[in-house]
Formats: sequence, C-alpha cells, structure tokens
Amino acid sequence: MRSKSSYYSEEFKWEVVQEVLSGKFTKEQARKVYGIKSNCAILYWMRKFSGNDNYRAGGNPLKNPIAMSKTKKEKVLEDRIKQLEDNLKREQLRADLWQKIVETAQEQLKLDIVKKYGAKKSVNQPNGSR
Repeated sequence: MRSKSSYYSEEFKWEVVQEVLSGKFTKEQARKVYGIKSNCAILYWMRKFSGNDNYRAGGNPLKNPIAMSKTKKEKVLEDRIKQLEDNLKREQLRADLWQKIVETAQEQLKLDIVKKYGAKKSVNQPNGSR
C-alpha cells in the first residue's frame, strides 16, 4: 500500500514546505490551498527536509528556511561529489588498463609505443624531394 505522501513529488513537497517556512501560509492554510488530505503531511515533509532520516519518530523541524535550504543544498553537493568521485575512480581504472595494454604490446610485439621524453619530432619531406 502506498503512503499518502507518495502521491506528491519531492519538488511539490519542497515548495509547500518553503511557503510555510517563509510565512506565506500556515501549515493548515497550505494544506487547504493545495488540497492535502493528511493533517500532518506538511509537518512530516518539514522534518524530512530538515535532514532527520527518521522524521516519523518525531523531533523538531528546522524553523529557519535558510538552514533547511542549506541542508538540501548540502545533500545535492554531497551527491555530486560522490558522483564525481565514482567517475574519477572509473577513469583511473580505464587509464590503468590502457597503460597495461601499452606495456603488454611493447613487451610482446617489441614495439616502441611510448614516446621518449625529449625525442625530436620527425620532419615530413614533401613528395619528390629527398
């Protein structure tokens, strides 16, 4: 069975909470304006967005919209950092794999694939002149 709060998108919940915290509406006014049936849904949303993972167990929601906004921004930034770290790890593995391929090719095929530091650039002669 789906909970009543799952009918609302996270963006919608966030906007309602911000309107209540900014003083545009009380929780009860917002509930009526947006047709939210649950008497305590907005309070749960406030607790959820405050960073309290167990928001149904109680506790005080953040009353400062700046603090709540910072919590949301921090979560977004933490997610982005994790994504970038995962990308970096994947690219490092890829670079290591290519390095191993080059080393193996040099050993098995006796090819000089990696340019030596300070090697002179070859000069291409125009056709016909040697």
